Amino acid sequence: MLGSAPGWYWRVCWVAISPLFLLFVTCSFLSNPPELRLFDYDYPYWTTVVGYCIGTSSIIFIPIYMVYRLVITPGTLKERILKSITPETATEIPFGDIRMNTV
Repeated sequence: MLGSAPGWYWRVCWVAISPLFLLFVTCSFLSNPPELRLFDYDYPYWTTVVGYCIGTSSIIFIPIYMVYRLVITPGTLKERILKSITPETATEIPFGDIRMNTV
C-alpha cells in the first residue's frame, strides 16, 4: 500500500503492542464491569448481558475465523501460524467459486 515495507517500529506495534494493549483493556473492563445507571434508575443485570452479547456479536467472528484458519491449514503449528500471518496473494483469496484476481 505504501510502496515500501514499513519500518521495524510499525511492525512491532502492529504485531505485538497493539494486540496486547487491546487484550489488556478488554480483560480489565470485563473483570470489573461498571454498573449501568441513568439518573436514579439502576438497570438490571440482564441488560448488561444483552449489551455484551450485542457488542460481542460484531467482533466474535474474527477470532473464530482465526481458529478456523489455523485448523484447516496444513503443516505444523509453527508453519500454520506463519502462513496465517502472511498476506495472501490475490489468487489465494476465495470468493465463492470465483477466484478474485486484482492488480
